[in-house]
Amino acid sequence: MRFETKRLGDLVENLDSRRVPVASASRRTGPYPYYGASGVVDHVADYLFEGDHLLLAEDGENLRTRALPIAFLASGKFWVNNHAHVLRGREGVADTRYLSYALACVDVSGYLSGSAQPKLSQASMNEIRLRIPSLHEQRSIVEVLGALDDKSDANQKIISSLEDLLRGVYRKYVAVGDASRAFLGDMVELNPNRRIDVEVAPWIPMQALPSPGMTISSINYAEPKGGVRFKNGDTVMARITPCLENGKTAYIACLKEGEVGFGSTEYIVMRSRKGYPSALSYFIATDPRFRSIAIQRMVGSSGRQRVKASDIENIPVSVTGDYSALMRFNELSERQISLMQSLSAESRTLASLRDTLLPALMSGELRVKDAEKQVEEVL
Repeated sequence: MRFETKRLGDLVENLDSRRVPVASASRRTGPYPYYGASGVVDHVADYLFEGDHLLLAEDGENLRTRALPIAFLASGKFWVNNHAHVLRGREGVADTRYLSYALACVDVSGYLSGSAQPKLSQASMNEIRLRIPSLHEQRSIVEVLGALDDKSDANQKIISSLEDLLRGVYRKYVAVGDASRAFLGDMVELNPNRRIDVEVAPWIPMQALPSPGMTISSINYAEPKGGVRFKNGDTVMARITPCLENGKTAYIACLKEGEVGFGSTEYIVMRSRKGYPSALSYFIATDPRFRSIAIQRMVGSSGRQRVKASDIENIPVSVTGDYSALMRFNELSERQISLMQSLSAESRTLASLRDTLLPALMSGELRVKDAEKQVEEVL
């Protein structure tokens, strides 16, 4: 396979001029994804773009850490703020999806400016060098890697559907914010004490926390320092602006037996008390009524507000059905969550294979036909 080295600016059509940032207070909720530097941060009532586009982070610490991809695809109808460059592969020259894979293999640190807040300006972005084969070969590579990503996307749609089903059942039995003698703290333990006795433990950075989700796409391991502790069955909720408003919350079910994970001091860990479904804490944490009350109780400067665990433990929460109904919800949620975790584990396996094949295909060390054989074995 023959490669040429080209400037990114010569490979793409740039649509940055069409971006429009909208403050969270001014957004109207709707069906269209609202993208920022690291992915979807909200859903809004209108859209700016339609079709397949490549979004490349313009600023943020993730440009250095790369805890999440810095380049990702957006499809359908969507909105983009001014923290992500909006690009399309130049017709007849570059495949948009291929560019997303190519950028995953490129070190962009030399193109960044700013110390406190890394920035990838449009001028610097244009100078990024990529090794590019012919358009036909680009599409052959995309077909192989895309098959893995498409299966992962299909898994995520099933997971989302199962979560929606459980949320509908939850609403039949639980009410938040109504006059009640019961409160969150009666059903949920907040920030339970746990110890980590190992040198390396599962770590979930803020960027990897879904908005929201009952599965986590990837797990990092690091030396445990500070922060909150959690284990399977816990719910982790971001408590700071803008993450609380954006719904960054995860149900933890991806750790190994006996493992204790850790995360930011800006998380609140919620664990259902004995006698209540373990998933109850997650559905309360993601209940719009609960989040609305929690947001109203945030304190601090306008740019850095947060809510404390002690500020939410007295939010009224009442069970409207009888105890046996709640236990039926528990049985249903356990079955569905088990299926979700199986699908999520499969997706992590597919992502691992993709990450192994990606640099080898991009460098030409691995032939497309050989990669196809490996993909066929797992699909």
